[in-house]
Parts: sequence; C-alpha cells; structure tokens
Amino acid sequence: MDFLKRYSQRRLLGEHVPYPVEAWPEGNQRHLAAESALYCRLFTEGLFGIRPTGFRSFTAMPRLPADWKGMSFRNVHAFETVFDLVVTRTEGGLRIETQRNGRSDLVKIVKAGEPVQFTF
Repeated sequence: MDFLKRYSQRRLLGEHVPYPVEAWPEGNQRHLAAESALYCRLFTEGLFGIRPTGFRSFTAMPRLPADWKGMSFRNVHAFETVFDLVVTRTEGGLRIETQRNGRSDLVKIVKAGEPVQFTF
C-alpha cells in the first residue's frame, strides 16, 4: 500500500500526466503505455478482486486495507449492466454490496479473504 500511495501521488497529483504516456513511438503518435492498463488492474483485480465468471456474473474478493473503513468502485460498466460495488468493514468481516440505479441490489457479508459470487 505504501508503494501504491507514493506512485498514485506522483502520477495523479504530481508533475506527471494521470497515465504514463509513451511519446511519439512508431508513426509519431502518442499513446498510453501498457503501464496504464496495469495500474487500473491494481484496483479491479487487486483491491476488489473482481474475476469474471460469465457474461452476467463475477466473483469479488475484496482486500480492504487495514486502515480503511470502506471503499467503492462506482459506475462500473460490465456484465451487461451498470453498477457500483461498495465494500465496508463490519464486526464479522466485510459487507459487499452492489447498487444499481442508486439502490441496493445484492448484499453479502463475508469473512475477509472469502470470494463472493454475484450474478445479474
């Protein structure tokens, strides 16, 4: 987490552009470096543990950092729908919720490190 905080601070709030850009490779056109896609995967696959299991389903295994009360992944366009994934810490583990159209859709409470299946 320390490295992620430093990297994000430098890339998102520092002197650099938000995403690493390779300047003028073949064809003299700037484009995003592969590093940009990997940065996004830190959150989708790393922190939220999202793994597709079908066209309308996925598993999530959030890894909520110890000093965070919760985290949200908003306006996700995937699995043939648009949803929010909200994770909050509870006494017994984690509360994982999907929201669609501003309303709670699916709610599951699990122990940390336990995968959860969601189907829309």
